[in-house]
Formats: sequence, C-alpha cells, structure tokens
Amino acid sequence: MGQGLAPNDPLEERDPMIGRTVADRFIVQARIGSGGMGTVYKAVQTGLNRPVALKLLKEEVSWDPDTITRFHREAKAMSLLVHPNTVRVFDFGQTREGILYLAMELLEGELLTQKLEREGALAPDEAIGVGGQILASLHEAHAKGIIHRDLKPDNIYLADVEGHSEPVVKVLDFGIAKVFEGENQFDQLETQAGTVFGTPRYMSPEQAQGKSMDARSDLYSVGVLVYQLLTGVAPFRDEDAVVVMAKHIRDKPVPPAKAAPTRRIPLSLSRTVMRALEKSPEKRYQDADAFHTALEACLPEAAGASGRAQTGIFWRAQSAAGGRGLWIAAGVLLVLMLAGGLAFAFGGEDEPEPVAEAPTPSARVDAMELEVEAEEPPRIGTAELDSDPTGARVYHQGRFLGETPLRHDMPEAESMTVEVRRAGYETVEAVLTPTEPRLVLLHRTEPETTPMRASRMTPQVSAMRPTMQAAPTMEPSAMEEEPHYTRFR
Repeated sequence: MGQGLAPNDPLEERDPMIGRTVADRFIVQARIGSGGMGTVYKAVQTGLNRPVALKLLKEEVSWDPDTITRFHREAKAMSLLVHPNTVRVFDFGQTREGILYLAMELLEGELLTQKLEREGALAPDEAIGVGGQILASLHEAHAKGIIHRDLKPDNIYLADVEGHSEPVVKVLDFGIAKVFEGENQFDQLETQAGTVFGTPRYMSPEQAQGKSMDARSDLYSVGVLVYQLLTGVAPFRDEDAVVVMAKHIRDKPVPPAKAAPTRRIPLSLSRTVMRALEKSPEKRYQDADAFHTALEACLPEAAGASGRAQTGIFWRAQSAAGGRGLWIAAGVLLVLMLAGGLAFAFGGEDEPEPVAEAPTPSARVDAMELEVEAEEPPRIGTAELDSDPTGARVYHQGRFLGETPLRHDMPEAESMTVEVRRAGYETVEAVLTPTEPRLVLLHRTEPETTPMRASRMTPQVSAMRPTMQAAPTMEPSAMEEEPHYTRFR
C-alpha cells in the first residue's frame, strides 16, 4: 500500500473525496495515503459510528470485469480472516460510480518500512517478535486456503494497541495481489516478466518463475523479511528486477550471521532463516506454525545476544480457534540465569572474562557452512496435475497446494497422495510423482442446470453508471467482538 493507516498525506486538502459519503454509509474525513493499487482514507461508518480505513481501488481497474470478479472473490475471503495480527476487513463493495472499495480496521502506528528506514535493522529478539506475529497471521490465512503473495515491509504495520507496551504486527492487503495479477504491476522494483506478480525483492523462486504457488511461497517471503530485519538489507539486491528474480531462483544467500557479523545474530537464528530461504519448497518449513516454532526456539539465545531482559517482545496473539498460552522470554531467561545454566557467545562488558572454549562468531558461521555443505540435497522434479474441468483445488494432508493445472516441485524419489476438489463435483484422490503427469476426470454430484440470466449480483460494465445502486456488501454485526491478545509463552 505504500502508506500507513493513519492520516499523513499533505495532498488531502486538495482531494475532492474529503467530506463525501461513499456507498451511502462511509463519510470520508481525511486522506491517509496512496499507492499503486488505490487510495486509503480515514472515514466513519454511519450507523455503527465506527472509524475505518476506506480503500478505494484505482478507477481504471474498477471497470474491468475480470478485476471486479477477482476483487469480490478475494475481498470475501479476506473478510473471513479474524486473527488479531491481520488487519480486519469489515465491508466491501462497489460505489454508484463503479469504484471498488474495502472498509478496514483503522490503525495508529507506522509501517515496518518506516521503522527500517529509521533504525536500519532490529535486534535479533525484536526481529523474532515481528516475524513470529507475521507467521501467526499467516497460520490462519493458510488454513483457509488464502495466500498473501506480496509480503514486504510496506504490507506490515506496527500498530499501537491499547494495553500493549510493544507494537502489534498487522499484516495488510491479503489477496489484493491476486486481484491485480493481470495488471503485471510491481512496487519498488518493476518488471514485465511473464505473468509474475509481486515484489521481486521478497518473492519466492517459484513465484519468480511464474510457477504454481502454495503457502510455502509466503514462508519464503517471511524468511526474506526476517533476513532484512536482522541484517538491514534484503538477501538479494540489484536495480534490475529481473536480476533480483534470477538470484532468488539460482543463488544461495549469504547466511545472516556472516552477512552482518557485528549484529550478534545467533547461529541458531541464522540457520532458521536459511531453511526458510531454501529454493525447493519441500526443504523449507512446511507450514507457518513450524516456522514460528523454530523462531521461538531461538529466542533465549537472541535475547542474550541483545544484552537485555525480555518483557514482551515476542508473543503470540490468541485466535478465536484457540492459541497457545502466555510465554514470556524474560521468565525463562531469569530461571536459567539463576540456575547458572545460561552462557552466551556474546557476553556483556560486566562479565569478568570470556569463556576460553566459546567459538568466535566467525568460527560459528564457518561451522554452519560446513554443516550445510555436507548435506546431499535430493534431486528435485516437478509433478504435473490437471483436471477436467480445470480450476479444481488440490490439497495434501489438508494443506492447499494450488489449483489445476498444477505444477508442484518435489523430490524425484517421492510421491504424494492428494485430494482434488471442485464445487459440484466428487472429490478424487490422485498420486503425484515427478515422473508421470496426471489428468483427473471429475464427475458431477448434481445434475446440470440451465444457466440463469445475469442478475444484479453479476458485475456488468455496461450497467456501471452513476445511477447504479451500490453493489451488495457485507455488513458485520454491531456486537462484533474486539480481537483478544495474550502474550506468548
């Protein structure tokens, strides 16, 4: 989005939208900011008297039938996300003038981009805290089959939330990348390579190649983000977007601990990030919770590296489905320190003498590289699966892999059983192998019906005139509960 969700735009005085009512229920008060996808305003939802961030998509795409269809599909999916680390979507639709809009939770704080511009990099424990909250948001989204596709500092907001001493991470713009995927637009670095959509600096190898993506593509992007939080720079950088994409596909990044040896990045944390940045999705963490757990395990050593007690940097917000309980790193550190069982490679000035046997940071990094090089990676092939009709959703052990036609990277010596699902058709199981393309024939579970004529619910370009009524939208209950947070233990 490129801007925060709090008014800060000097152009707002000249914006004709200020003071107008959108879709008969949102009174625009101030301009927050704008980006490649549209403009965001501070508004009040009448009736509920609720402040919202109102996003109006740019006018030229609001008249494209394909974009309208994708927008309604993705907005409906976004509205199902209720995790406290995800910005809430309260309402969506289309104005009388045909402009697509989203009404979202109004936040106070700053973008991660702004914090990085000011501080350069974060302490290891802070980086873990931010990364962990992003992954907590993704865990819910991925479980509902929603992939972000464009994770980057501009889409991560550090919100000031009452009752919390530390900023709460909010992930922005779920699904918006897919709405605009036909536009081939890019933030920061621009390219027109194939049908790829995203920000090259943070995209996965499979995304850079225009291949089918699943949730593990988002986990790669989180790995890039955590790498940047730790070192101050992204793992691959170049003015040419195509060069950056090529590096994601073929080059191994320098481990964070070696890329920034003065930043006291623990070896365990460096290894965790490097696994997230594996080229093959099969070698990465297989879901957001596994990556989150790996980051958790690095927290005690990261806190020691920062040389300060932890009072809430890392916590996991409790979702409606139930989260894990309080887990405060300070308590663990205190117990270990009192027991005399905690020793860090990075001692403070008050320590009498460094431990003679403790390896230096460079030695630790060299040991990590030797360990990585000693592993013999499996040969990776690409399994291909198609269905008749196409557009079926493919799942492996409950994890969404993508839609048919599907290309999925996996070890050549392995196979996997997947479920192929499509509304109105029987679910079919199929075995995927990289050596044999598969075609699945789907059979209807209900008889064909004669297609009905387009109703008012179907977006029609010719009908989008100033006299058109606002498209049906979602209206949440006025009794909607506020998100509940707990510190994570």
